[in-house]
Amino acid sequence: MKQIKHVSIKKASNAVLKRMRQIGVDKAERLQNIQKRWDSGDYKDVEIIKV
Repeated sequence: MKQIKHVSIKKASNAVLKRMRQIGVDKAERLQNIQKRWDSGDYKDVEIIKV
């Protein structure tokens, strides 16, 4: 699996634009859920590393 940070699509169809928006919404929801779990203390003894 590859992670793409910046995507440019020329002449994108409405279906592509709709899907890209949905991907952004889904990602925001996942991050929000993780933040809520972090704040409530669900994660114990966790070490955060940046790769």
